[in-house]
Amino acid sequence: MHHSFNDYTPAISQAESSFKIDQLVDDVLRRGGQAYISQSHSDRPYRKSILGMDLDYLSQMLALFDGRVDYDYSENLELFIDACHDIRLEHNGDRYTCPDPEANRSFLSDPETMNLLVERIRELSKQEGYQRRARDRRYQAKRQEEEVRALVQKVTDRYSKTLVLRLNLYYREPARQRLTIEQVFEDMNRLARARRTNPIFQHLVASITRVEQGEDRGFHLHTAFFFNGSEVFRQFIMAERIGELWCEITQGRGYWHDSALEWLKRGGDGSCGKKGKRSKRGTGMFSRRDAEGRHAVAELMIYLVEDKGQHLRIRPAGVRAYRTGCIR
Repeated sequence: MHHSFNDYTPAISQAESSFKIDQLVDDVLRRGGQAYISQSHSDRPYRKSILGMDLDYLSQMLALFDGRVDYDYSENLELFIDACHDIRLEHNGDRYTCPDPEANRSFLSDPETMNLLVERIRELSKQEGYQRRARDRRYQAKRQEEEVRALVQKVTDRYSKTLVLRLNLYYREPARQRLTIEQVFEDMNRLARARRTNPIFQHLVASITRVEQGEDRGFHLHTAFFFNGSEVFRQFIMAERIGELWCEITQGRGYWHDSALEWLKRGGDGSCGKKGKRSKRGTGMFSRRDAEGRHAVAELMIYLVEDKGQHLRIRPAGVRAYRTGCIR
């Protein structure tokens, strides 16, 4: 008896689809068991497990690999699609199926197919290629941390005063539904061009930009801007002008968040504590002689680029998600 696979689900965005694949693979590798568990009810021979729930959006997850755009995928997404290919997954009418590896000219039911897919994901995860890609991503994150630390030291050494801004650039919820990662990189490139031509950035001396992907806000940018503090000193006005520029670049689809302003609202005003040490978040104006403040800047920038589970699962082929701007 075939079990009808329920894949009639609401439309989800590219960011959500890729995140769900990543979550599926993580759950498969962390948990034991199957996607569908057999039971003795004649009308419902299978019960869906948590792993089965992860597969509810299977058709939209598979659509990420339709070949219309050349993408680079994270190791978990590669593992998922390799497993689908290995079991020869196909959509047949209203169900997913694949050939029965133990019987010629026979096909598995939906639950049996999903269980075989889960089993194949676990098998492929043991291969050196998958494990190497995971290690490479962690190594790259460490290299980026070293680059950021060197950039901060170079900038704050060169200028007597440095103004540091830290902005998160997001997309509004209605826009996220149809947003693709290539559109995000197009907006990122427009911002990069604006840094060369827009008067806002006349005294910009360095910048850091990283495209990330979160479960709630989808694709977004983490950015940092370093200005010559002898020429620019109005921190929150400058942050607002850059935020407004982002809204203009995205044609109203985007919004921005100044982490320093939010921290200030929560009472982080940089006042002296009980021991007389000035509390700093790594944004604002910093003197070359302020060793503690410069260390705070470096730590904040390292947090910006470290692997926090918000790495991109999908990106245009050959494109870097992390970029630093030139020092003038």
